[in-house]
Amino acid sequence: MTDTFSIKKAPLVTALMTVVFLAAMEITITVLAAPSITRQLAGFDLMSFMFSSYLLAGAITTPIFGRLADFYGRKRMLGLGIIIFLIGSVLCGVAQSMVMLIVFRTIQGAGAGSIFTLAYTIVGDAFPIKSRAAIMGAMSSVWGIAGLIGPVIGGFLIEALSWHWVFFINIPFGIAGLFVLEISLKENFTREMRERTRSDWSGLLTRTIVFVNAIAFLACVAMQGIDVYAALYLQNVLGYSAMIAGLAVLPMCFSWGFVSYIMGKLLTRFNGKLVVLLAGVTQLICAVLLVTLNVSSSLALVVLFLFLTGFGLGGLLTSTTIVVQESVGYHKRGTAMGINSFIKTMGQTIGITFLGAALNWRLITFFEERGFFGVDLDGLLQEGNAAVGSSVGSGVFGQGASSVLESDLIVAALGAGINFLFWIMLFSTLLLVVISFFMPSIHLGKKASEGEAASFQDGVA
Repeated sequence: MTDTFSIKKAPLVTALMTVVFLAAMEITITVLAAPSITRQLAGFDLMSFMFSSYLLAGAITTPIFGRLADFYGRKRMLGLGIIIFLIGSVLCGVAQSMVMLIVFRTIQGAGAGSIFTLAYTIVGDAFPIKSRAAIMGAMSSVWGIAGLIGPVIGGFLIEALSWHWVFFINIPFGIAGLFVLEISLKENFTREMRERTRSDWSGLLTRTIVFVNAIAFLACVAMQGIDVYAALYLQNVLGYSAMIAGLAVLPMCFSWGFVSYIMGKLLTRFNGKLVVLLAGVTQLICAVLLVTLNVSSSLALVVLFLFLTGFGLGGLLTSTTIVVQESVGYHKRGTAMGINSFIKTMGQTIGITFLGAALNWRLITFFEERGFFGVDLDGLLQEGNAAVGSSVGSGVFGQGASSVLESDLIVAALGAGINFLFWIMLFSTLLLVVISFFMPSIHLGKKASEGEAASFQDGVA
């Protein structure tokens, strides 16, 4: 396999971090821009579809890219995915309606399906588990960097230009990622390798993989709720700007990166089941804390809870990824990671769709309980941030309602709705912990095919 792969470690890590940064920036800025987008395009009731269409497309393409990567190479499929992602980004930037944006986000998501699947597949190929911890920690720290730069760039673009530019900003990072990937990884797949991949399906659905995929699914439900609705809570309930809301999420990115850095070492020293269970219990505690947030919670308290959440979610998703990487050999790793990414993306997709429907239902029932029927959910955000006392106009509740009354009711409604979502996330986390308790023991450190791993490392420069 030394003739098949030519790898330069430092440029390869740089390439993968650049690619992950591309996707991380997209998520950070888009979540930050969601309130502005829904105000301008009058699509509050469709906001969840802006995310779920992206995630569903990614869910469908992740196993496809994973399988094709086993046949035709990681680099080729990752590059194709980046190009599709960039095309989708340009189209999103020129969208003129919420429906158009949702369609173009689907194209963008189709390309993104290759990024997280194949970036982490390549890490599993190129580095042994002990040194992989540092690499995955470095890749996870990219989320912290994106969280730091994203709010600054995103806030500037939204306020100085328009939300359209939060999609155009992907272009330079995508081009840079393609260039560095090209110079850092060379592949030459033979017909014999493709035939071996075609006939090798064993070991993809072991008990361990089934359990960790179920855990990853539930963790992604909770993660998507935090990613999307934390910004809405901070901006439209507590009344902070888009930039402050983005910076408030930043500590979670750093705690996520730190726990990812040490997770590989923990998995080689201790029973993997214990490590996953500990991460699950940590996230359960964080879910209980999030339920206590209300319309008068302090910014410092929200930041602290989000920081702790990074340890729980980061530990869960990093540990399950490493377990899947270590459970199969090279010729099945792309497919196994594709399935794992599919499960996680479906968790995000189903999570954001269900949570969006639950939020809309809770808002409607909140107003109906107080005698307001037929409330226009779009109007809740169209006229600016209600939390700072701006009038949403009489169209929300009908003629006769005062601006102050509307503002107070909207803040209270959004606070109650997001609190309801936190309860749903608490339940999913509790179920996750129960599954972790019954999963089989996990002992890592030896790949399913040591020969493959050794020969691959021989090709690392």
